[in-house]
Amino acid sequence: MMNKYRIGIVGCGGIARAHIEGYRTVAKDLCEVVAGCDPNKKSLDDFCNKYDIPHRFTSTQELIESEEVDVISLLTPPAVRGEVIFPAIEYGIHLLVEKPFAENMADAVSFVEAAGRASTTLAVNQQLRFMKDSLAVREIIAAGEIGEVRFIAHDHFQNRTRTSGWRKDEARLEISIFSIHVLDRIRWLCGRPPESVTAATRYWSDQVRGETFTALTIQFVGGAVGTMVSNWHSLTIPECRLRIDGTAGSLLSQKQAITANDATLTVHRLGGEIERRDYSQENAFVIAMGESMKRLLIGIDTNSAPPHSGRDNLQTMAIVDAAYLSASRGGERVEIAEVWPATV
Repeated sequence: MMNKYRIGIVGCGGIARAHIEGYRTVAKDLCEVVAGCDPNKKSLDDFCNKYDIPHRFTSTQELIESEEVDVISLLTPPAVRGEVIFPAIEYGIHLLVEKPFAENMADAVSFVEAAGRASTTLAVNQQLRFMKDSLAVREIIAAGEIGEVRFIAHDHFQNRTRTSGWRKDEARLEISIFSIHVLDRIRWLCGRPPESVTAATRYWSDQVRGETFTALTIQFVGGAVGTMVSNWHSLTIPECRLRIDGTAGSLLSQKQAITANDATLTVHRLGGEIERRDYSQENAFVIAMGESMKRLLIGIDTNSAPPHSGRDNLQTMAIVDAAYLSASRGGERVEIAEVWPATV
């Protein structure tokens, strides 16, 4: 029987509600949220009162030193992650870190190395891997139903021209805040390390500091190619589309948004066989949050790396850093080894 872990949530804003509801839906037998932490006393009290959380802290150091928690769910803006991660690791506290894992590749590597030295478990909340339709696509590929993956196109179109809170001031916006999910799924489904990236970004909104449109190509070791277009200025016809071509067939997944409850999956095999599967899951986004925490806790309990470990996420962070570097150079090809020399 697994242990039951005490969770402390750091950052009690809007996304914290999806996290705690997911934990209580999916992982209630494995964990209990016992503490909230936020420097904004009103946000802290509103959150803890709503969810009946017993311990409240306005200082992360006080939370870490309290010995009240085994795991921290870290939901702060990326600029202050290190202020929590390093001291938590020193106290042997495990962490689930919201994406993006870090502001840059160098910081992400330092987090992973520190966790490794302390033998603490670190995971990154790339929870959209755990949506029902995402897992189905992964199973189809693993079963060899479309053969060896050669090409993945994952595009997302949404009307997101208004962004509030800390995100509107971020220099790294669309890729780092949103399409990091899309890029992580491309890499996870391809199953091979990234080799190079070319990217173009556009700054089409005067309401935010960062980019709001991205088009990029990833080349993977072994020859597979992934492409992504993410447009926040699609004023009508919202769509999330995933197409995968393999040596034995193709797969197409369509839904209104990457977080939507409903998806249609079409598998077309060589020889003409076509299969359509419809997926529907109530509160899919919230449930994915719970699955993310559940898989971290299983990793802690079994002393094994969770599938979304910090070390695994370094490949996603390398794609992100390479994309920004490529865009800054007018779309030049950037080798992954340039942003992550450890891959050489």
